[in-house]
Amino acid sequence: MSALKTFNALPIAAIPLDERSCIFDNKVILADNLDGEDPPHDLTNDPAMRAFLTAPYPFKIQFSIIELCLAGSMRVRLNLNEYELRRNTWMIVTPGSIGQCLEVSSDCRIVIIAVSNDYVIAEDNSEGAFIVRKFLSQQPLLQLTDAQSAELLGIYRALRDKLRQPDFRFKYDILKGYLQVLYGEVCQWMAPMVEQQDSRQGSRKKQIFDRFIAELRQHYTEERSIQFYADRLCLTPKYLSQVVHAVSGRHAGEWIRDYVILEAKALLKSGQYTVQQVSDMLNFANQSFFGVYFKKAVGCSPTTYKES
Repeated sequence: MSALKTFNALPIAAIPLDERSCIFDNKVILADNLDGEDPPHDLTNDPAMRAFLTAPYPFKIQFSIIELCLAGSMRVRLNLNEYELRRNTWMIVTPGSIGQCLEVSSDCRIVIIAVSNDYVIAEDNSEGAFIVRKFLSQQPLLQLTDAQSAELLGIYRALRDKLRQPDFRFKYDILKGYLQVLYGEVCQWMAPMVEQQDSRQGSRKKQIFDRFIAELRQHYTEERSIQFYADRLCLTPKYLSQVVHAVSGRHAGEWIRDYVILEAKALLKSGQYTVQQVSDMLNFANQSFFGVYFKKAVGCSPTTYKES
């Protein structure tokens, strides 16, 4: 815990903005240096941006960041690992990550989408949601083709231009829709890479993992104990967690939690159920236990999440 105190928290409001930026409801920020200048605007020429990018200390990031590098390069340290973004590199940073920008080239051309932690892209217990989680458990970078970058850039420009229209009344709906399209495209491109990751794992461990996920999908609304799933597979809880971690990069308990939380989010956001009803549907002993479990995973209470 003491080590974390050395990291400055970075809320979304701390991102430096200029005339090229676009902000919606203080929860979504779109920024780029694409238009109007050739060569592109040097990000480090702005005093506020320079101080932000060249800070000598890391930040504990409290929001999601999606960055697409179209030219030049950017070197970052994320959760103690160093990465370099170059042409057609797509980086996804999840909330709670510890990051620092180490170097930005003067010709770096980049698109940034920052999304507040409580502004959630619609997700459910779908194949796509777990493809993304599994991919990000291994790495935060996705290398795209020219065609894929052009497709994402087209979506970004359409969204940015629509949010800049002062008389457009349905910006919230447009924003949710475009972010969902981006999410779907990334799921599609990550899927074959996740399959390649799976094929490199030992067949026996992969079989155990697949059986664990099958059992989890069937029982997660009733059972949250690693012991239960280990018993179903005739394994010890310790060995099951080790195998699941070896295959997916995440422990069995994390997969169980995420299935439960994704279901809870979907039920809460449906508008059809009270917090008490969701707690009962997920077989928590009472609403208080559910609230503690949910807040530990999400960072806010079920009521706050439901009403936000």
